[in-house]
Amino acid sequence: MHSNDNNCGAPWSVRTTIPILSFYLLLVLPGKNIFFHTNPWLFKYIDSIYFFVIILFALYRLNIKILGFSIKYLKNDLLIGFLSGGGLLFGLFLLNFGIDSTGLADHDLFNNRPDAKSFIYMGSTAEYAGILLIIPFIEQVFFTGIIFQSILKKINPILAIYASGIIYSLAGFKLSLGSFGLGVVTSFLYKSTKTLYSSIIFHASCAAGGVIIKSAYPRVNTLLGFLF
Repeated sequence: MHSNDNNCGAPWSVRTTIPILSFYLLLVLPGKNIFFHTNPWLFKYIDSIYFFVIILFALYRLNIKILGFSIKYLKNDLLIGFLSGGGLLFGLFLLNFGIDSTGLADHDLFNNRPDAKSFIYMGSTAEYAGILLIIPFIEQVFFTGIIFQSILKKINPILAIYASGIIYSLAGFKLSLGSFGLGVVTSFLYKSTKTLYSSIIFHASCAAGGVIIKSAYPRVNTLLGFLF
């Protein structure tokens, strides 16, 4: 963690970001269910397309350093990201190991859960790239680099972090502890590092964790189902 030297100021004020976020929550999200429910690709990615358009406009008006891509403390920021994301993934391994080593795997709670040998998560390379790289990058630039920065400029940092968690929970109409926690942690990482590198890595680690649970640790989902 380091000082505010990396902070070049919020890209936009809340007067700009509130209409952007409101348009997404009130029009884009409901609209995709009305107009694109028959098109699986657009239904799945219309959110990311909207975020990407806003990011392009932000890049046209600003520079990448203001959005959270200063390289002044790059090694430190990457290390924080890999430690936080790696800790999350290692936690999944420990949970699965705990289920096996304590005999919980034989409990009725897990009897109907497939094991790693009977469940294989299949997906194309493009799908994996979208889940693990592209979507975390786009969402972090939009929600943390643009929206959270504008909120952080206006209110107390602690309140801004929790507000970011709430906004992330509302995105996609998924009111879950997992979404709230993702918003809180990634906003905290940005507040601590003043860049988006660690936030993007942590988000990507969460996405990788979801794939790992489906493909290798499906029983862990029984313990963590309350998060989703």
